Amino acid sequence: MARFNRHVQIGEPANLNEAVARGMAKAAEKDDRIVLVLEDMGFPGIGWFTKNAPERIVECGIAEANAVVVASGLAAEGYIPFLNSHVFAGIGRAYNQIRQSIMVDRFNVKLLGREGAWGETGVSHNCVEGVAATRVLPNMVIVNPADAVEAEKAVQAIADYVGPVFLRMEISPPYLKLFTSDYPFDLGKAYTMKDGKDAAIIATGYMVTEAVRAVELLEKDGLDVRIVNMSTLKPLDEEAVIAAAEETGAIVTAENHSIIGGLGEAVAATLSENAPTPLVRFGIEDEFSQSGRITPEVDELKAHFALGAEDLALAVKECVAKRERLSQRSRRRSR
Repeated sequence: MARFNRHVQIGEPANLNEAVARGMAKAAEKDDRIVLVLEDMGFPGIGWFTKNAPERIVECGIAEANAVVVASGLAAEGYIPFLNSHVFAGIGRAYNQIRQSIMVDRFNVKLLGREGAWGETGVSHNCVEGVAATRVLPNMVIVNPADAVEAEKAVQAIADYVGPVFLRMEISPPYLKLFTSDYPFDLGKAYTMKDGKDAAIIATGYMVTEAVRAVELLEKDGLDVRIVNMSTLKPLDEEAVIAAAEETGAIVTAENHSIIGGLGEAVAATLSENAPTPLVRFGIEDEFSQSGRITPEVDELKAHFALGAEDLALAVKECVAKRERLSQRSRRRSR
């Protein structure tokens, strides 16, 4: 049985939407400047607002670009707008407005967006490129929580942070409960869930669940693997990346996102500039999402995209083998 660090307590899956709703209610009770800007999508926690502060709800309908401009105007007047949508709409359709009306002036707007490799709404609604699209925007902070405990804390943290944030909520199989209630979420900081000397998995969002399962498999093969939860994707915790590289010599990134432009590329850039290390980027291989409504279909898609724990364990072994090949070449050259 793998030994995890403090604040890690693996439990039964917990609903992320409900956790975000709790975080929204706590943040809104604390700060009456928080308002909801809706895009015909509802909102996690809307029940609290409907009951306690209906005047803090603005419904814009299926008009995402307009909703972004409305939110930027509210932020300019001192409010803290939260928008919620699928990434394909809330960010994809309104990208220019986000860039021009929010990011240039660094307005205090929070974007909540759903995406992922699988989900009943299919390729049109399930993006796998939202991190890549938003990482390039100056002033953007990107958060991708790994479980319900972290999601609730992350909502409150981004409400307190002054500036634009994209909170990514994945369409995924159920997330395991990973953290204790006193887990210290720190915006911009990674958390090492498990130490290990043979390799490190740097994972984000749902893929932390698969990383936990993968290290159990790898332990049976005699590999001691670190898990780093990279819940803030921008700014990236480069110190945690460099430490993992220097202390293990093999890095695997894991994300429910395209490997183009996501966590893997961010980590690769950090390693190439600071600590060149064998790396395997584990994620979606340059293809679109697909549709899965029920558990058997989702399980089939997990196998199709090779995003399961067994696949991740193989990626770690591949990275360790890559490190050994490079080490052998280096030894031969030094003779």
